[in-house]
Parts: sequence; C-alpha cells; structure tokens
Amino acid sequence: MKNSLVLVLLFLVASTSAQSLLIENASIVDVQTGKLLSNQHILIEDGKIVTISKRKISNASNHQVIDAQNKYLVPGMIDSHIHFFQSGSLYTRPDALNMTNVVPYQEEIDFAFNELTTDSFKRYLRLGITTVMDLGGPFSNFNIRDSIATKYTSPNVYVTGPLFSPYQPAAFASLQDTPIAKISSIEEATVLFNKMLPYKPDFIKIWYIANSEIPAEQTYPIVEHIAQLAHINQLKLAVHATQLNTAMLAVKAGADILVHSVDDVAVTEEFAQLLKEKEVTYIPTLIVSKNYYTSFMGTPPDHPQDLFFGNPRVYRSLTDVKRYTNENIPETLKPLNADPTRVMNYFEKNTALMHKNLAFLQDRGVNIAVGTDAGNIGTLHASSFIQEIEAMEQGNLTNLQLLKAATINAAKGFGLEKTLGSITEGKKADILILDNNPLDNIQHLNTIVTVIKDGKPLPADTIINESPEQIVQRQVNAYNARDIEAFTDTYSNDIEILNFPNEPSIKGKENLKNQFTQMFERVPNLYCEIKNRIVLGNKVVDREHVRFGERYSDVIAIYEVTNGKISKVTFLR
Repeated sequence: MKNSLVLVLLFLVASTSAQSLLIENASIVDVQTGKLLSNQHILIEDGKIVTISKRKISNASNHQVIDAQNKYLVPGMIDSHIHFFQSGSLYTRPDALNMTNVVPYQEEIDFAFNELTTDSFKRYLRLGITTVMDLGGPFSNFNIRDSIATKYTSPNVYVTGPLFSPYQPAAFASLQDTPIAKISSIEEATVLFNKMLPYKPDFIKIWYIANSEIPAEQTYPIVEHIAQLAHINQLKLAVHATQLNTAMLAVKAGADILVHSVDDVAVTEEFAQLLKEKEVTYIPTLIVSKNYYTSFMGTPPDHPQDLFFGNPRVYRSLTDVKRYTNENIPETLKPLNADPTRVMNYFEKNTALMHKNLAFLQDRGVNIAVGTDAGNIGTLHASSFIQEIEAMEQGNLTNLQLLKAATINAAKGFGLEKTLGSITEGKKADILILDNNPLDNIQHLNTIVTVIKDGKPLPADTIINESPEQIVQRQVNAYNARDIEAFTDTYSNDIEILNFPNEPSIKGKENLKNQFTQMFERVPNLYCEIKNRIVLGNKVVDREHVRFGERYSDVIAIYEVTNGKISKVTFLR
C-alpha cells in the first residue's frame, strides 16, 4: 500500500514538475519532408525541445538520458475531433437512441465527466495521442481543460463551448449545461458568443444542420456572422457540414476547418480549389457513422485497439442489444434489425464515397487532418484513432500523408504549428519513441516504447493501470469477441481455473489458450451477459448468463486479480 501511494504521488508530481532530458542516437521521422534523420541527439528542458544535433550533446547538467539507438521518434499525435461529454457507449446519445429507461441520461453524463475523462487521458497517452481537440460540448468542458487536465499527466486539451446550431435535439433541450445550443438569429448567436468568450475558447464550432425544413441558405447569414465574430477574436471556426452545398457555403462564410466528410455527392474541382484558396483543413472523420449502426446491431468491429485499450465498461455496452429479443427490442432498433443488409449496403456505399472524396482532395493538396469524433456511440476515446487512420489509408493516402495528417497537418489546421506537430527546436517536447519506422508501415505506430509528454518520459506499458473490475470486464469483452489474444492477455502466466471449492480445471496460460482457442473456433454464437457484479478489493464476483450456441448456462465466477492480471478464477455452477 505504501509503495502504491508513493507511485501515485510521483505520477501527480510528474504532471507539474519540469523535466530535463537528453535523447541520444535517435532516428527522427521528419513529418514535414518525409526524411529519416539518423543518429540525432535531442536536448529537452522545461518541456521544450532546446537542441537537435547530429553531434553528441554534452551532459554537463546530468540530465536524464534515454539511449534511442535503433528506435524511431515521431511527434505526438493529434486527434483533432473528439467530444468529452460523450463516452462512446450505447447510452451516450439519447437523441439517436433513447435508452434512458436503461441508463438515465444524467448518469451517463456524470460517468463521462467524473470517471471517464481522467481514464481517457491515460488511454490517449498510451496510444501516442498527446493532443486532443474537443469540438463542441457543454461549458463544463472548460473545467476539463482548465482544472482537471492540470492536475494529471494528460494530453494537451483544446476545447470550445456549446455548438452553435439551427437545430437542437430534444434530448439536450432540458439540460442546464447543453452541448448544443439552438441559434435562430444573429442576435442569439451574439449572446452565446459573448457568454462563451470569458471562458477563452480555443476555437468556435457550428453544427451546420441543413434539410428541407432548415435550408442551408436560410441560416447562412448566421453562420457568416459567427465566422466574423470568431475571426475578430482571432479564433478558428470549425463547421460540421456533411453535404457539398452546405460545406461550400460554410467555407464561403469563413470556416477554417470542416470536421466531417462530404458524404452526399462527389466533391468537385471548384470545392477543392476553394479549400486550397481559403486554406481550409478537411477532417474526413470516416468511421463514426458506421459505428453507430454496428453498435445498434450489437456487432461492434471488435478491433484489437478497442479490445486491448478501449475503456472496458464503454465497450461492453456496445453488445448490450444482444440482451433483447424480437419482442422487447427498442422501437428505434426495429427497422435496422428488420433489414440489416439494406442498412449495411448504405453504409458501405457511403464509406466508399467518403474515401473517394478524401483521395480527390488529398491529390489536390488540401490540408487533411485525422479526427475520430470520439465519444459518439461506438467510437471510443483513444482506441478509435488508429482505426480512423486505417480507414483513411483506404482513401489511398501514403504512410507519410497519414503521418502528416496525424501530426503537423492537424497542428496547422488549428493554428498551432509553431507549438506542436513536429520534432523541432522550440516546440513542445511531445514525442513518441517507437520500435519500428511508421514510414515503412503505418501500423508501426502501434510499437510505442515510450511516450514523452512535455519532456517527461512515460514508459508505454506503465501508463494505463486498470482496476480489477476493468481487467475482468476486458476479459469478458474479449470472450464475447472470441479474440483469443485479447482474452489471454488479461490472465497471468500461472493462472489457476478451479471448480468450487478447489477442484483444478485449468493450470497455466498456455493450457487456457489451447482450450479456449478450440471453443472459440467451435462455438460462433458465444455471449456472456453479466447479471450482477460485486467488487471486493482485488476480487470480482460475477453472476454470468452465458450462451453457447443455442444452449444457456448460469454460473458464478470469482476472479482474483494480481499485479494487473487475472491470477485465479473459481466457478460455482
């Protein structure tokens, strides 16, 4: 207990103390040029890069030294589109799927703000994301930036206040601190802007919703007025506009950043040239829409990033619809379940168009940045980032173009290129040390050894410290996904599986892996639902309702967690 307290105190102190660091013998990936600079030495002081030299730097001041021989350095990555007020769970957007009878919306909001925020900080850093842009949320977002993020080692947090929008979902109308404000006039826009300004927003965001009832042309004067207010106050304007006509109008009005793909028609030369002329950044945000659908169907993609690094409680919720039968399924889900093939075909067609538009704009030199829209249903904080990059890769972007989109392009888009986005003298020391070169394979972004945040080195495997409950839930998630690697990752090498009271069943991780590999291959229709859970220190007691094909079984499982791994399980059948 004493050692644990010391570690916590050291972690908190690390978030506030200056750090002097010397990195030697590194290969730096220059994201500006695509060149690999070998045998580089980097001096970091007070959280900034002071010197980069081909020559060895004297360590007269006894700085901490990292030997980065045979390692690759890239700048910390930037997720340029997230929402802290949303958790990514099935219950986080009652305007899209109202399940407040299962999880009250206030409970969901409290979870996102009070529990998930600091948990997400660790997950972002573990995956090399050292900067996040919250593109719209309640006024409480300013507290995340100004208070919470200053108390912990966290990514750089940039936020805006509520979205300016011609439409407000009914689910948000009754909230005292709403993430989306309905703006019907220039006067209302001015009032909200003036209310927001004392909080010092980092940028402004418009939810430019347009349809037959609210034509984009009708609300254009309001959008133009907000753009003028933003630019007078030297703030960038980000706009959600998913139709070509709306996106064109947004840019003409003064948008600096488009935070979603155009997904209704193919983009045009005129549009591409307009983005180039106005120096607008395009954030394609490719995976979020389809993630809503897979979550509504209870069929999340079970991507390794989610299974290994996503918040386990949030990811568990994405299969919750499997609890329902045809008789008690929520009304909102019935059309999807009635014709899933038609809906999936729509999303496949929609995704193909977004890829085509991305490739078109990239080829014409538009500034492209990575943004996930994390927090929306099915798009988890942090673990969705690589998935977004993989989706962008299908738009024919090269490894260098993807790396630039995740770093320097995002920094430029938000006016932060003098501070972030590359390993350059004078910039913040937000650096990733990798085992492999991402210019060879973008998946090498998964080979992080150390994350350096503000000059402080954080060994990657120490950043996330999950609770026993999180570890057990991550095990359940992997079981439901039938992912043997993610499943066995939660167990210690000397795991003991017993039948109550002490009858041996399985001993050792290899035996566990062999038995469950066979079961995962043999039984495709596995699903474990936790009916009840009790947590007592390092013990987690679950009442599990398990489906094996068409057969059901109820069991009590007592998990014991030691040093971050499940070390013992006792089953009562």
